[in-house]
Amino acid sequence: MSYLVVVRPFLFLYHLLTRIVWSGLNKRTIWHLVLDFAIGFGPVFLWLLIFKNAGIIPHSIRPPIHVKLPAIMDHYLFSNMVGGLFTIVCLLTFNYLLYVKYYRPKQSHTLNKYLPILNKRESIEIVQESRSSESSSTESDLEEQFELDLFTSPTATVVDPLPSFQSDENIPPLEFFHTLTQEEIANNETETNAKIIDHLKLTHSYHPRNCWYFAPPLLFLLSWGLLNIDYWFKDPITKHKDLLAWVLYVICHITVPIVTAVWLYVFHAPGALKLYGITLGIQNICGVLTHLVFPNAPPWFIHMYGANKEANYEMQGYAAGLIRVDIALGTHLHTEGFHASPIVFGAIPSLHSAMAVMTFFFVSYYARWTVVKVASFCFVAFQWWATIYLDHHWRVDLLIGLIYALFWFTIVKNVRFGLNRVDEEFIKSRLRFNFEKGSTMGMRVFRNTRLQKFFDPLE
Repeated sequence: MSYLVVVRPFLFLYHLLTRIVWSGLNKRTIWHLVLDFAIGFGPVFLWLLIFKNAGIIPHSIRPPIHVKLPAIMDHYLFSNMVGGLFTIVCLLTFNYLLYVKYYRPKQSHTLNKYLPILNKRESIEIVQESRSSESSSTESDLEEQFELDLFTSPTATVVDPLPSFQSDENIPPLEFFHTLTQEEIANNETETNAKIIDHLKLTHSYHPRNCWYFAPPLLFLLSWGLLNIDYWFKDPITKHKDLLAWVLYVICHITVPIVTAVWLYVFHAPGALKLYGITLGIQNICGVLTHLVFPNAPPWFIHMYGANKEANYEMQGYAAGLIRVDIALGTHLHTEGFHASPIVFGAIPSLHSAMAVMTFFFVSYYARWTVVKVASFCFVAFQWWATIYLDHHWRVDLLIGLIYALFWFTIVKNVRFGLNRVDEEFIKSRLRFNFEKGSTMGMRVFRNTRLQKFFDPLE
């Protein structure tokens, strides 16, 4: 008995590691896994490669640096009454068009209803109701959204959970966890699928539960006011605000996207992480290329040298407000890091803004809990404040960073292989009892245990 007490924790760790490895592979080969990783994060590595080697471009062929332009744009769009009104009108107009074209839930004359049998275990009855005769222009409208052909038929049909559909010979039982019986697994899946069907009937879309599909245009609409509020709080300068801004601008800028990537992989549909990596990488590649072909001076340059000082590529980077953090922490890390930066005049767009906003878009789209969405929104607002407070970006830089994120998220949401397709395939796979394509990483690791439900975004 004492032997088992000593061995079981190590056996648990071994079995847990085994489950993580096989769940990560998810019926793929090692090479397929490496290829998927390369596709998902290749754009991010390419962005870092371009940024790191930007300094090797000969200065003689690089474009002139704009010093006054971002300051003038910032003042006109945010501080000038006429410019501010013009900006607000443009935001209202563009947001209306954006919402109507890409973000408003689509309506259709076609309706498929899926009715669960709640008093019969291990089965779901799916009924296809009559379709509207209006099908000339909207024939494929909801058929594309609800193309659950396996489950629909002119008459009622019954779909039974497949025997041992979650079983995998490579997955060992997990110590300290009760292994569910096949009957318990079937009952859980029946209940979950009933919830999925109710959700489909209610929303007429494959969007995740509690999806804030309206978040991108809403944030863009509120951006002018939020950026001005952040600007008002840039003074006075204090040590506590220095440290808070450092945490947001440096620590969270690195950790939040990584945590978001892990969260998407563990808790959400296969393919969501890949799209996050691709979108983040492409957005940042566009940003760094803009820095190279259209260089602009940050606020600290004008505050240090004046608006009439001509900038050149021989100048070293400057840590601006982060120097105060170096003094407070007794280090030269930020001062030396910014001095060695290969891109000094990369004010427009702000990639700090673009990355925070893109992260918020994915979190607001996928997170089940409203508090997580609100926290992600607050991160954007505080990140904007930190960049302004530390004198690294103008408000217009942050707005343009938001536009970059909005542009690429809108594309990845609506393209054929984008978010809509990922969500559709995930729900269809669940209703077909395809555990390989209808499960998250966390569900696969803790399959056949009660903890599996915790990692299920459809629960």
